[in-house]
Parts: sequence; C-alpha cells; structure tokens
Amino acid sequence: MLVPCLLTFTLALAPGRPLVGVAANPPAGSTGAQFLVGVRDAQRMGCRLMTSSHKWSELEPKPGEYVLKPLEDALNGLPLFGFTVALTIQTLDTNNRTLPPDLMEKPLDSPEVRSRFDALVRKIAAKLGKRCPWVMLANEADVYLATHPSELEPFCTLMDQGRRTLRAARPDILVGVTCTHDGLRDRPAAVGRMNREMDVCTLTYYPLGPGFGVRPVGDVPADMARMVRGAGGKPLLIQEIGYPAAELLGSSGAKQAAFVDAVFDAAERHASAIAGLCFFILHDFGDKLTDELLSYYRLPDPRFRAYLATLGLKEADGKPRPAYERFEARVARWLKGGGA
Repeated sequence: MLVPCLLTFTLALAPGRPLVGVAANPPAGSTGAQFLVGVRDAQRMGCRLMTSSHKWSELEPKPGEYVLKPLEDALNGLPLFGFTVALTIQTLDTNNRTLPPDLMEKPLDSPEVRSRFDALVRKIAAKLGKRCPWVMLANEADVYLATHPSELEPFCTLMDQGRRTLRAARPDILVGVTCTHDGLRDRPAAVGRMNREMDVCTLTYYPLGPGFGVRPVGDVPADMARMVRGAGGKPLLIQEIGYPAAELLGSSGAKQAAFVDAVFDAAERHASAIAGLCFFILHDFGDKLTDELLSYYRLPDPRFRAYLATLGLKEADGKPRPAYERFEARVARWLKGGGA
C-alpha cells in the first residue's frame, strides 16, 4: 500500500543491525513548509533513509516520453541531506496495473511491454547514485496476481528481465519485487517464484483477518519468523508495517502500541536476517486522501476505510497515539543497540 510521493525514512543504525523507520507523511491538510513537519519529526529520531515510489504510468505517460524529474529530485536531492534512497517502480501496485495507458491491456511478457520496460529501467539505472542500494520493480504484486493467476509467469518474465537489465548497468544494486506477508503465507509458491531471481526479499506486513479486523498482537513472533524463512537467506526488507487503531476493527490505541513493541521484540530476535523495517505511517491520512485511496483501490467498504484511516502513529491533526510514544522509546533503545 505504498502511497505515491509518501516520504519514508529509516533510521541510521550501527552496522549489522536492521534499519528502522517510519513513513514520515505530514499531518492532513499540510501545505508548503508544513509538509516538512513529518520529515522533521523523523529526523529528530535519527532518520536517514527514504523510500521513493513511482508508477510506471507516471514515469512514461506516453510511449518513449519520460517524466523522471520527481525520481531525480529524490535520488539527487535527498543524499545531499544525508539520506539513502530505496526506490520502487510500480508496474503492479496492490490490486492495480500501473503500466502506461497504451500498454495497460497488453500481456506482461509481450515484446512491446518488455522492450518498453527495458528502456525505462536503463533510463532509471543511469540516474541511480551510490545512495540508492535497493530498487523494487513492483509493489504488493501478489495481490493483483492472486486474482489474475495466469499472469504470474508473464509478470515474472518481465521482472526477471528488468532485474538483469538493472544489474548489468549497476551490479551494486539489490533488486526486488515487493509482496505481502499474507501472500507469502497463503500463496508461498507464487511469492517464491517472484523472488527466485531477486536479490532482496521485500514484504509489507499488516496482520489483518477477515473484514480487515486486526489479528492478535501475539501472532507477531510467528509472522516475523515466517517472513525470515520466506526470504530464504536473502536480506529481508519489510517495506511497510502497520496496525490500525480503529475500534470497528477490534483494535485500540493500546493494541496498536503493543504491536509496536511486539515488532521490535521480534525483529531483535532475527536482527541478522533483516535489512530494514519501516512502520506505516506517522500521521493518519485524513478524510480527503482516505477517500481518494478508497477510489484507487476500488473498495468502498466502511471497514476498509477504518483500516486506511487509522494506521497513523499520530492522528491526522498530529495528536500522538500511544503507539507514537512507544515507537519513539523503542527507536531510542534500538539506536543504542538494545531491542527489548
């Protein structure tokens, strides 16, 4: 559920320990200088890495016509401030295809799609600096493919080619395809196929049950162990970690805070296998953006809305939830080398 242009920072830690971060979006309705409120908050806690996400359709709105300035701004500007950048190119984004309009209905392994994606990847490879160690070629791809299973192998063909092209230009870059924890649990063969040729295993983690109700916080240790096993010895990057606070979903501010503690405890036990983990999000989205996301995901469900609208460690107006205080305290300990 990576939102375009959302600023995601991770914390600079001692070598050998996972990076920890939070998606540092601003309070709802922020404009201009207010947009930096979330950024400053993350920086105050020691944040030094940003995740930058871009849809293929935005990068190439017309055949062979590239709009790369937003991507370049992230890749060139952020390192000047000491940030490292993790880049996601959204070919698939959760339940959406995000290809250019003229390619939207074409098979993912068609010569035209492969040629155009290859050209895009080469363009992007030329923009990557030394402060961009990870590039993901899709976001939560398993969600789309669960309802389009015949496209799995064509998608993997496209991704594997994209990885080869990128690695040929930049052998130092680790390439991945972001999937979900639930996909790893419920469709391990498909997720395994997507990761077979990749360098990093990248997942999102939202422990939800039917109807978007929260699962027990006590499930976190087993879920974390499953993600580590699923990585198969490759670095594990948990791109998003979220737990809504909505009472409608069986949650609360206290449960969300307990979830934060549980994730840090579990990550400490698997520290050597995890490259990074990023909590999602700093502030609730607010009504306007939540409604836009409901339309984008085509899920006009009150329970889905409650999920999207209460993921923040703070409320939309900036009021901290208990989870924010827990996150701040756990980060401080993490930076000192203590997880529990």
